[in-house]
Amino acid sequence: MIHSILPPEAYQEEQPQAEHIQKLCPYGFVDCLPLPDGRLQVNRIISTDPAAYLDPAFAPGAILQPEAKS
Repeated sequence: MIHSILPPEAYQEEQPQAEHIQKLCPYGFVDCLPLPDGRLQVNRIISTDPAAYLDPAFAPGAILQPEAKS
């Protein structure tokens, strides 16, 4: 046990942060985590439209297909 006036975050190792990608959606934005196969997993939705939170296509954990590159 460490007794210190500093918060534990000051002397503990910092955990690596996952890369997040923000994508535009019909309701606003979705914050996604990239998967190894190139797809995106929805982490959260950022919108002021209440209907956005009821759409299962943008629910946390939903998988989005990558956009076609032209």
